[in-house]
Amino acid sequence: MKVVTKIKSGFLMLMLLAIVVVAHQLSVIHQMQSVNQNIADIDMSAATTALHLEKLADILREVCKKYLVMQDPGYDKQIDEYRNDINEDLAKLDETARTEVAKAATAKLREALDNAMQVFNRIKQQNKTWDPDELPPDLTIALEHFQAQSEVTYESVKGSIKEQVAAAAATGKKAEQISWIAGMVALLGVIVAGFLVQSINEPLRQLTHGTRAIAKGQFWHRLPAHGTDEFAEVARDFNSMSERLGELDKMKKDFVSHVSHDLKAPLASIRQIMHLLLQQIPGELNDQQKDLIRLSYNSAERLALMVGNLLDVSRMEAGAMEYQMAATDLVALIKSVSDEFDVQAREKKIRLGFECNETSMFAECDRERIAQVVGNLYENALKFSPPDTEIITRVGRGKGDEILISVSDSGPGVPDGHKERIFEKFHQVKHGKKIAGQGVGLGLAICKTIVQAHRGQIWVDNNPNGGSVFSFVLQPAASEEILKCGQSA
Repeated sequence: MKVVTKIKSGFLMLMLLAIVVVAHQLSVIHQMQSVNQNIADIDMSAATTALHLEKLADILREVCKKYLVMQDPGYDKQIDEYRNDINEDLAKLDETARTEVAKAATAKLREALDNAMQVFNRIKQQNKTWDPDELPPDLTIALEHFQAQSEVTYESVKGSIKEQVAAAAATGKKAEQISWIAGMVALLGVIVAGFLVQSINEPLRQLTHGTRAIAKGQFWHRLPAHGTDEFAEVARDFNSMSERLGELDKMKKDFVSHVSHDLKAPLASIRQIMHLLLQQIPGELNDQQKDLIRLSYNSAERLALMVGNLLDVSRMEAGAMEYQMAATDLVALIKSVSDEFDVQAREKKIRLGFECNETSMFAECDRERIAQVVGNLYENALKFSPPDTEIITRVGRGKGDEILISVSDSGPGVPDGHKERIFEKFHQVKHGKKIAGQGVGLGLAICKTIVQAHRGQIWVDNNPNGGSVFSFVLQPAASEEILKCGQSA
């Protein structure tokens, strides 16, 4: 074979290989474009529907309980409406289900709903008024199963989205590897082939990086979308997907913020009216009426606390939380907060202890926000501590001149795998049966944000005597010695 023929044959083989590689790259680009479009159009719609289902399950559970306690036909009508809404959402999930796991989860959720409604209708026919603390066990189990299955359905939808994102990332990685092969072929062949492969590889690298950023929740990430080629089209679709995801996330935050703010005024009115009724100012009440009003009043108090926490979280996420920094005596502040919880502690037969080697310790902080942190720690300790135990608050010195505050209890403690995550929003540690008034898991997240805004840290350790020790540090006031001298004088 002549040299010229060999060169021509080799060059032709290189060119054919390069053509095959480029064709494969274009195919991968179209696949990724399709995956990204599906995530934006189908999977996010399914996620929104599943999240709405989860909320409806919780509302349905509460309305069923209220009907059995009060026998109000209005609640029965609401139950039918919520059931219809749930069935509509289930139909949407059936249409958008992408995996067998998601389809199976939707089917089980529909089965759990039917079972819960059958149990509820059977109990409703008894025409019996139930005590709110002693509802029928079979109904409680059925409703809890339905609620748990709604959570499973939401997780399955999220898993489907993660699979799609992972598939896009894997495809991008594979395409990147092939790009390097094409680069080597181009280096062995002609400069034009090398330039072509490089021009393909860079957009793919950016797309892979962007896909991973979206998977981490960085919805503000955008890709350069200049030009009219396939890469520019993929980039525009990717940016459209990112924008939609960002809008959905913002809508969620705005919804929580606006609803929480709008609930404050009517909640305050409800609490005031119930307080007046309990004082029997409009007229005398019988024991059953007092119990029902007291139950509603306690529920309104818990709801007001949740609304306050949601508003705080919304302000923190928006960066609108304001702090009035001033030198504050932490010893006096903590004693004041402890006095507020003294009655609640005595009702649960829990002792509140306080230990400090100094009469006063000044920190540069916002008095109301630090009082909120200490109050949240007291609330957690009182919820989980058994009777005839003690909650001890200690104030001392940490590393350097830092002021260390710790609150120890004798509750069930926090497992090692949750010690970091309990300071995340909506994260709760399951200790068997849910504790009444346990909240939605925002208190510790708020504490962490407030402490970090004060250039401090907050953490949890195991109590050697059983339970947990929540600790945080604050920076001392610059004029602490002068303040102590002035206080002594």
